[in-house]
Order: sequence, then structure tokens, then C-alpha cells
Amino acid sequence: MNGLGAETGKGCTGKALIVGLLGAVCLGLGSTYNDMIIKGSGLAVWNLTPGAIFLFFIVIAGNGLVRWTYPRIALVRGELAVVFFLLLLANTLSGRGLPVQLLPVMTGAYYYATPENNWKELVQPFLPDWPLPQGDEAIRQFYEGAPDGAIPWEIWLWPLAWWAVFGLALFLAMICLMVIVRRQWVEHERLSYPMVQLPLALLGGQGQTPLLQRGLVWIGFAVPFVLGSINALHNYYAIIPQVSLSLGSLEIVRGMPALGLGLNPSMVGFSYFVPQNVASGLVFFFLFNRVQSGLLTQIAWGGKDASMGAYSQYTDSIIIYQAMGGMLVLVLGILWVGREHLRAVFSRALRGDQNVADGDEIMSYRAAVAGAAVSFIIMTIWLWRTGIPLPVAVMLLVGSFVGFMTITRVVAQGGVASMFPPSNGPDFVISGVGASLLGFKGTAGLALAYAWGVDQLILLMAACANGLKLFTEIDLAGRRRMFWAILATIVLTLSSVIGLTLYLAYEHGAINLSSFYFNNVAQYPYNFMSKNVQAPQGPSPGMWGHTWVGAAIMGVLMWLQYRFVWWPFHPLGFPISCVFGTMWFSVFVAWAIKGAVLKYGGLRLFERLKPMFLGLILGEAVVAGFWVVVDYYAGMQGSRLGNIIMG
Repeated sequence: MNGLGAETGKGCTGKALIVGLLGAVCLGLGSTYNDMIIKGSGLAVWNLTPGAIFLFFIVIAGNGLVRWTYPRIALVRGELAVVFFLLLLANTLSGRGLPVQLLPVMTGAYYYATPENNWKELVQPFLPDWPLPQGDEAIRQFYEGAPDGAIPWEIWLWPLAWWAVFGLALFLAMICLMVIVRRQWVEHERLSYPMVQLPLALLGGQGQTPLLQRGLVWIGFAVPFVLGSINALHNYYAIIPQVSLSLGSLEIVRGMPALGLGLNPSMVGFSYFVPQNVASGLVFFFLFNRVQSGLLTQIAWGGKDASMGAYSQYTDSIIIYQAMGGMLVLVLGILWVGREHLRAVFSRALRGDQNVADGDEIMSYRAAVAGAAVSFIIMTIWLWRTGIPLPVAVMLLVGSFVGFMTITRVVAQGGVASMFPPSNGPDFVISGVGASLLGFKGTAGLALAYAWGVDQLILLMAACANGLKLFTEIDLAGRRRMFWAILATIVLTLSSVIGLTLYLAYEHGAINLSSFYFNNVAQYPYNFMSKNVQAPQGPSPGMWGHTWVGAAIMGVLMWLQYRFVWWPFHPLGFPISCVFGTMWFSVFVAWAIKGAVLKYGGLRLFERLKPMFLGLILGEAVVAGFWVVVDYYAGMQGSRLGNIIMG
């Protein structure tokens, strides 16, 4: 058994649940308060999950003190793993996803309606009443503040209850899918899971020197902590110069888009644990994307599909279509490679095959398959009730979950913490089907899907994949109890985040909180809807053709990867090449360092240097959390740590 011997067997105990659930609530409240009031560096923006790492660092330090003074009540390795997993889930639920974006989407169509945008005619008549609060004055007070700060619960409870049904089905589907693929990804394909390396090292193991007692970890830790602290002090004292890790840009070919050069400590740290062919593929296909984008501009084939929303205007639509094709083939490839395992899962689920073991999962395969099926049925019916035609509702879910699965796979295999799905469900539908076939109510239903189907920068599915990998590595006992702990964490965190947001909105006015959420996010869905109601079009010209081109390219790349061992560029980077941004340079630097280490120092030096790269990740999370706490007590607002910190 790995780890701390008998101590590892303890896992989902009462102590672990109390600490984990309390930590989850604190993280949900703290992250929300930071986003809305303190406005410091984000603790829950990307899949890096700095809030969870920061709080777990405090738990580890506090547990060490308890172990020294009252060893009988200290948490052991398995219990600490449970605590981290619950913090990880809470961090994703308090980040850039459904819980935080829900309230702006529920209210934006009413508050931002003006004679100029004519939303009272183009938008409001086609929105369903049941999932949205009703009452102009109560919604106005939500944005501008109520005189007494009181929350009019009567307009919120039923709409929030309906959204809770959808949200729980969405999250349950993600959990069930990760249970179904865990053994394939962890044990058969042996994905690297770079983001699990830090918590695994913090948990330690029998006969191992604890991570925090290794000198190299503090060398790595000091880099982001010192640089981030200098920038924080600059925000307090302008005389202190600001530090930047942006290295400018590089124009390789005239007329081609310049390459942004910037370093991020945690991305360098994660990428050290990524296989070399995966890292080289991430960099190569980013460069390929830049060249393609430049060529499209040169030959005037570029352009952006006007029917798609704000989240799909970041690059040429042709590239987005290709990315969608690449994601579709990636997911099909995942299913094909894992077909034997999936056959075994369904054999156990449907026929009770005793030759297929599922005792080491957090739920049985039968429960996972049934849970996923029921969740998709609930979501489909829910979307249909918002006005989306039934076949299109299925298409929307498929398109969205293809994006979710892609991001999760990239996180598990490539360690890329900073990205979003290159194509989202609503835009996939509007470009592939067209508003003219959807009708006005169907377009309204797509607008509401902005609450959960776009801008997913931090994903519960990815957190679940990482957590299940962690449990496998430490051989956690009693995993079946974890399912109920996960549900409790979801309910408590959602309640905390939404409850605090409502309180702050009616107390201070939502427009005084986060301008991104309560200005941009509140209007994006209905700008999208109004233009497609005003001038409904059919399917976007060339959408399906370019999607099939992207699918064909991805298919060839995957064939090359599996056919030729020497092929240097893993295809994982192709679908996300257009959303990689400046992160490519951090991956390139880590790839170059790792290559040199392996060539001149071998595996021994590679292992010895691991703590330093883990320190880069830990230092970035801790400095972000540390200064948010300082800002809270100092009354500072808007003190961000610059590009030292991801988010």
C-alpha cells in the first residue's frame, strides 16, 4: 500500500467531513467576497484552483501543529485527501461557472432593457417566466441596492429551485462520467495528471521526506511569492516598482500575428510534469494556429460569424469551427480507445457482471450509468421547457459536453490550467442549425444556456477527475461514502455562493460589485438573442464544412500518434490551439528545461528537481490567497498581483 501504512486506510471520516465541508463553505464565501468586494487576484478563475491550494496549505500547516500538540485528533493522510477534494470542488463551484453567472443571466434582460436595444420587444416576450425572477422594482434593487438591504425571497425561491434541478443534474452527469472513465484514464492509459502532483506531494508518504521540509520547494515557492508581493506592495505604495513577467511579443513573419511572450510560474510548474510529446504538441499546434490565422487574414478568408455570441468573437470563425471538429474527434477517440473498458462498465451496470470490479469507485457502475442517463434526460426536458426544440436540446448538450470533456482531458493529460472551450454549446447550435429553425423561443432558451454552457474557465468535471486520481494514488478506503460528501459540498457551496451574492447585491447594488458579471455577463446572452431575433438566419455558410475539416485533421493526427511511436506532436494541442494564449511560452520553457534535465542529468536529476517546480505552483497560490487576506483586513480593493498570477 502507498503512503502512511494504516493511516492511509482512513478517509471519509467524521473529522474529514467536518473540516472539508467547513472549508468548502469558507472557500465559497471567501472567493465570492473577493470577486465582488475585494476584487483582488482571482482565487477561482482557472482550473489551477489557487483557492483550494491556499486553504489546503493552511490545513496542512495547522494539522502539523495539531499533530505535535494533540496527535490523537490530527488528520491522517487519507482524511487530508478527502479535505483537499472537497476544497477542490468548492473552488470550482465558486468560480467562473454556473453559480456565479446565474444571477446576472437571470436578471440582465430586464434591468438592461432600453428603448435603444428594444429588448422589451425583442427579448422579454420570448423568455420563459418560471426560471426567471419577476418584478421590475425588485430586479432594479438587485442592481442598485435596496434601502434596507432586504432580499425579496418571494421572487427568487422558485426560479432558483428550478435552476437547482438543472444544476444538480449537470454536476451529477459530470461526476458520473468521470467515475465511468476513471479506470481507463488512470490505470489503462496512465495519464500524467500534472495538477494532482502538488496535493499528492503535500500528503507525503511512508519513508518520504515531507515536501515542505525540502529546500528546493522553498526556492521555487519564493519566485512567485516575492514577485507577487512586490506587485501587491506597489498597489499600496506607488513608489515601489511593479514587476512583470511579460516579455513582449515576437513577430516571426511580417503580416502574421505576433506571438505573445510571457511566463507564468504555475504553468511552468505544471508543464514540468507533462510528457514531452504532449508539451511539444501544445506548443506546435499553437504556432500552427497562429500561422493559419495569419494566412486567413492575408487571403481575406477570415471573419467572424455575426450570429455567434461574444464568447466566440476572439478569433476567426473558421478556426472555431475547426476546433469544434477537433474536439468531436478527440472525444470519439477517447471512446474508441476506451471501448473495452466501457464495454465492461456497461456489462457490470446492465447485467451485473461479477467479473468486472467497481468496488474502488465512489459509486457503482450501475449507479454511474443510471445517474448519467437520468441527468441527461432531466437536462433535456428542462431545456425543452425553456423553448428549445427537443432535437436541438440534445445537440446543445452534446456540443457542451464535448467541450467539457475536452477541457477535462487537456487538464488531466496536458496540465493546462488556463483555457476555455474553443467552441461553446449555444454558438455551436446557432451556427449549425440557425436561428430561423430555432424560432424566437428556442433562441431565448439558448440565451439562458449562457449561464452554464459558455465561459467555463473552471470546471467541476476536471476537479472530479483530479480528485479521483488522487484517491487512486493514496489507495483511499471507504470511497463510496465520498459520493454523499460530494453532493453535500455541491449543495453547501452553491447555497453559500448564491446566498452571499444576493445579500451583497441588495446591500451594495450589483452594479457596484463585479462589472464583468453584472455588466458583461448580464448583457451577453441578450445581445446574442436580440440580433438573432431581429435577423434570424439559417446555418452559417461553411460551418459544417470547416467542422469536418477540423475533424479530418484531428483524425489524421490521432492516427499518426497511434501508428508511429516517433511522432513528436501529440494531437491534444490541436483542438485548443486557438485558446492557448501566452501560456504557450511557459509550456515551451518547461519543455526545454525538462528536455535538458533528462538529457544531461537523467531521471535522477528530474526527480530531484520536482520539489522546485511544485514550489512554483504552491507559491503562486499562496501569494494570491495571502494578499487577498491582507487586502480584506486593510480595506484595499482592486489590488491584483499583475501577470505574476494566473487570474
